[in-house]
Amino acid sequence: MNFTKNAVSSTKPPFFTGYWNDYMHQQPKKSISFLTLFIVVVCTFVLSFGVFKNFDRMTNRFSSSIETSTWFQLGQVLSLSGLLQSNGDLISYTHTLTIDDGSIFGLKSSSLDLSIYTGNVSIQGTIEKEFTSLFIIEVTVISWTVLDASITGASLWSWSGLYMSQAGIYFPPEFGQKYSVLNQWENGLLKVKNIATNQSISISYFVCKKSDPNKNCSQLQQNISAWAEKTVSTSRGDTLYKLEWISSWFLTNGNFYGYFINDVPEQEVIDIANAVIFPNDYYIQNNRLSKIQTLCTDGSTSLMQVVNHSLDMDLNGLIINLQWPTADGSAICKVFIDPSQAAGGTKISYVSNTPTVETGSTSIEATSTSLVNIDTSVSQFPINLEKTMTFTSSTRWYSIIFPSMNIAYEAINVDEGLDLPGVRCSTQMNVTKFSEKATLSDSPKIKIFTCTIKGTLNNLWNSIVQKTSPNGINFLIQIADPARAEFVNNLVIQ
Repeated sequence: MNFTKNAVSSTKPPFFTGYWNDYMHQQPKKSISFLTLFIVVVCTFVLSFGVFKNFDRMTNRFSSSIETSTWFQLGQVLSLSGLLQSNGDLISYTHTLTIDDGSIFGLKSSSLDLSIYTGNVSIQGTIEKEFTSLFIIEVTVISWTVLDASITGASLWSWSGLYMSQAGIYFPPEFGQKYSVLNQWENGLLKVKNIATNQSISISYFVCKKSDPNKNCSQLQQNISAWAEKTVSTSRGDTLYKLEWISSWFLTNGNFYGYFINDVPEQEVIDIANAVIFPNDYYIQNNRLSKIQTLCTDGSTSLMQVVNHSLDMDLNGLIINLQWPTADGSAICKVFIDPSQAAGGTKISYVSNTPTVETGSTSIEATSTSLVNIDTSVSQFPINLEKTMTFTSSTRWYSIIFPSMNIAYEAINVDEGLDLPGVRCSTQMNVTKFSEKATLSDSPKIKIFTCTIKGTLNNLWNSIVQKTSPNGINFLIQIADPARAEFVNNLVIQ
């Protein structure tokens, strides 16, 4: 026994001896069941998976936020294509553009009327600000998007054609049976291709400008026609002039656009000139006028007969001004020309002038609002309802028709309450006589404010008139000179 005990003691290391004795003197403990251990392991795994999954999502979201913020920044110039929708808040932006990846941008423009465009468009502009998670773009260029040029034949042009307002060129439906469009009017150059011959054709275009000798269309036509090597008329009455000694042809669309077709065989030039339409006065009068005039109505008055019409231009392209009698007066209408539209264009403004109706000593004046008490005994500023001036807002969907062309105006952003409860005005338009335009900023005769109004204004000053546009925008017009009372009374907002 002694031998055995000594032998065992000699085989245990010193540190293990203490641990062994302590273990032998401890009370026995209950062991953990396998089921309990399994549940603990599973719960630990599920909890860990959830933590890492959420961490991954947060990381991705954070990365996405970083990527988004680095993609776009204030002041950045963008060229985008997508679906245009008129669903802005009318103050910060008027439209939204949804591009292919689902990103949405707010659009506004101080120089273009975005409301005349629908569907797929291409825009160029500058990111002006970020508002409620949207980047707001100030649009400087817009056009309808050209369909995929790889799609040829009637399927491409099964609709009503394509009008490029920036170039003043309309591609009718049958154009797509022979040609495909290769670009979107970039940098004053249109490119098309003859499907049968595979010939590429470039059409350089520019807006006519009398002050620039290189863009004075009347003078260019006169000079080139005098020295033209050859002259050809198209089936629609356009005249092509072949420049002497070089392979270049020139034509104009009245005094609105000029075109050069360079380095293309003569027959291809003649064919393409016959295939497209340059909407001029002759074309509008003989092909579109009867449809365009149907746009000119306010629901109660409409066209009886066109007295005269004229073509003009603004930043959006060609427009037509129409005048005619109505059943109880006369009307003036302005339409943006677009031959691809069923009616030939889009109405910009319509002003119906109804004469005063005399009933004994009482006269009833047709107007959208009556003036509050203001001294109108002073000599009034002359108005002319036959020669009006129209201001069209591209960001708020309204037009102001001034009853005189002898005026100057300017618009500025403000934050003004006019000391009226519940009123907050964001823009102010100053108006004065044209010859007094130097005092326009300091001493305007009329101030037109666009405002949001909470509640109802019951007690306006006798120098302020309230008007409301058809789409619900409130205007407060402050008359600084009583001689402008009749002017304001005949001012129309559409």
